[in-house]
Amino acid sequence: MRTTMHMLLRSFIAVAILCASAAASEPYSRVVEKESGDIVLEMCTRTFVHPWGENPSVHLVSAIHIADQPYYASMQAQLNAYDTVLFEGVKPAGLDPIDPDLDDEAKVEATQDRLKLLTDIAQRYRITHGEFPQNMESLRKADDPRIAAIVDSIKHDAWGRVFATEHAVNITDDQKRSQVTFTSYGADQQRGGEGVNADISETAKHEFNDGDKPEKTPEGIQTQLANALRVSFQLDEMDTTNPGWINADMDINQLQHALSEYGDDSLAILDMLEGESFSAKIAGFVLGFVARSPQLSSMMKLVMMDMLALVETTNIMEQQEAMQAVIVDGRNDVVIEYLKDTIAKHPNYADIAIFYGAGHMPGLEEALVEMGYEPAGDTWAQAMTVNPKDTGLNEGQVKMMRNMIKSSLEQQMGR
Repeated sequence: MRTTMHMLLRSFIAVAILCASAAASEPYSRVVEKESGDIVLEMCTRTFVHPWGENPSVHLVSAIHIADQPYYASMQAQLNAYDTVLFEGVKPAGLDPIDPDLDDEAKVEATQDRLKLLTDIAQRYRITHGEFPQNMESLRKADDPRIAAIVDSIKHDAWGRVFATEHAVNITDDQKRSQVTFTSYGADQQRGGEGVNADISETAKHEFNDGDKPEKTPEGIQTQLANALRVSFQLDEMDTTNPGWINADMDINQLQHALSEYGDDSLAILDMLEGESFSAKIAGFVLGFVARSPQLSSMMKLVMMDMLALVETTNIMEQQEAMQAVIVDGRNDVVIEYLKDTIAKHPNYADIAIFYGAGHMPGLEEALVEMGYEPAGDTWAQAMTVNPKDTGLNEGQVKMMRNMIKSSLEQQMGR
């Protein structure tokens, strides 16, 4: 049991690192106790202005990946009021616009990335609908509007032509094979050819027998954590397809390449968050147990809130070289480039938001100061609330539990 809880705490810490802020002069998250007795996790929006109004105001809006549903409704309304929102989210390769000035060799590579992304989406479509899409239009009309927006943005190859789609079902003995193939006809847009003129195809396949049970999409550790704590998951609640919202982040290939320079251990964090590692599977089992008990759920929610505040007071990010250099600093560099590009292209914008995890905010704040910006004020939003009575413990027991958890977490974090 001790080993299981150790794994669970490690999983919590990893999620907390991605949600919480590094040590900063002024925090971007805090836990406060209200007169009502409620314990509340609050997240900060810090506004920065440029002297003499030369550039638009920039609002650093601290994101948290799991929170009470009303927090996301409030954030959606707040963010929609800005001219544009640069938001966090590691992207699949192939999602970014393709530069029309690329040479044909580079366009082949960009087209291959898009085809791989399309086949991944087609596989997700099959899991949801029980079959592959018949054509691009049926794939675009998926249930999730975010998927429709992605398909619309990647349905063309690097030369601007819509991918050809071919759907087929083959039956051999008692086994069936279903597949869908997406094809670009290369630079010359003619079937066949060699080199840059050759056809480029990717196929999504599935073999099955009659009576096979439908598959389920595996849940990441953050989704499992949200379910256990009876809160909501940001990706399920926030509509990022609104006009003016820009996914200003690395793609997964860039992230994996950058992490690989720090060794295999650095890639383990991705496996855990995607639910692939052994530790994540053990943690997922424990979280399933927690989810069945309202009292345990409230306790663990309080633990998570305290953990987020505790991470702000530690130097844990400095201890994790790959996390600091890639997960935080590298992605901060990306969003700052998006910010500079947006300011240059849209001089009429008055307000730009950066909606990123609080762990990124001290670095982003430093970059804004280097650009000549100055802080102009903070606002706070309630992200998670727990009434200690819901834990089933009395006031003294709650205090003792929080102190014990804090001590355990400090040991895990090396304080």
